Amino acid sequence: MIQSVGGLPLAAATVAGIPHLVAAAESMHAEAPAPGGPITLPDKGNFVFEGVHLNAAYTHPTGNRTRQALEAYIQARQRDPVRNWPIQNERDEAVQLFAGLINAQPTEVAVVPSTLEGENLIAAALDLGPTAGVVSDPFHYDASLVMYGELHKRGMPLTVIRPRGNRIDYADLDAAITPQTKLVAISWVASATGYKHDLKTVCDIAHKKGALVYADIIQGVGGIPLDVKACGVDFCCTGSYKWLMGEFGVAFLYVRPDRLAQLKRVQVGWRGMTAYKHHFLPFDPPGPAAGEYELGSDTAHLFEVSTPDWSGLAAMAGSLKYINEIGVAKIARYREPMLRRLQEELPKHGFNQLTPPDCQGPCVVFSFWKPPAAWTNPVQGWVEDELPPSYVPRPAFTPSIVTGTAS
Repeated sequence: MIQSVGGLPLAAATVAGIPHLVAAAESMHAEAPAPGGPITLPDKGNFVFEGVHLNAAYTHPTGNRTRQALEAYIQARQRDPVRNWPIQNERDEAVQLFAGLINAQPTEVAVVPSTLEGENLIAAALDLGPTAGVVSDPFHYDASLVMYGELHKRGMPLTVIRPRGNRIDYADLDAAITPQTKLVAISWVASATGYKHDLKTVCDIAHKKGALVYADIIQGVGGIPLDVKACGVDFCCTGSYKWLMGEFGVAFLYVRPDRLAQLKRVQVGWRGMTAYKHHFLPFDPPGPAAGEYELGSDTAHLFEVSTPDWSGLAAMAGSLKYINEIGVAKIARYREPMLRRLQEELPKHGFNQLTPPDCQGPCVVFSFWKPPAAWTNPVQGWVEDELPPSYVPRPAFTPSIVTGTAS
């Protein structure tokens, strides 16, 4: 219906309040400050919300720079209707910026809808099954473990290593990999505990035994440096709404180029095509009624299917430019004293640290089941028997460049 819906009536509908939404959007645009000048941390100028945000590894606030990039895209869509938008858009810029962030080439990166979508694509492309199994650990994303659990029901060998002392013993990993293991699937940084894998060690162990490595990197990339060439990871994927400070609906899938030959094509669409000739219109040369086509062979042509979120990619380009201006290493250095203070002070109030200090990424996680007796109203308005709405028994603290050390 794509050629008709919206142009031909399918059903009558009315939407109230559109003028108010347009007016609000115009008001927001009018208030947007122009970028420029050195960026100092904490960067209160780029982020407009009030209060203290300590949950950046769950969803990072978007900033003015991201919003301005998105608004520029929307304005261009309004003013330039004849541009070939499926071809002329910010996709390539966003991919190039992301590839540079992880020391990859743009041809090694595909745009996919989400991190887990990328992992599903890798699992399908590797043809996991009875003779091609997976080794993982409980620190991996829970929905990923569910996906592998479903494959296990169909006969795929699955081993999930039990942690020791809130960490993975790499001797256990080595022992778990058998000749039937095709993939070691992990989260680089665990959302549940903050544990950060030594990605190079994982890859060295797996490769030595003939297995490949997939890493979910969404909890770390953009918050701490990552070099995919130095660590040797075979596949990794990340969404853009955490440390990359972008919007939902856009993710980047990296594939090590010498692994492409081991992957089968599992989805096909126009993003995978490099040429197509039809043979049914006037003046067409003779040929098969289905037409003739050629498919590309790099990562994007193998895994991109159809139209992605061009607007989300425009926002991502703005966000990645902003991150590059600061530098990921500088962002990590800025955060470190805040994490250190949390580690020093919270145990005094009954919080038990789950994140091993020597395996820490951009966040620190504690277990905390009830308010300690020494609770002394840390935030105005709290009392001991009235916990804040965000109270959880496993709080994760992930300060970012929007948070001041004094806070």
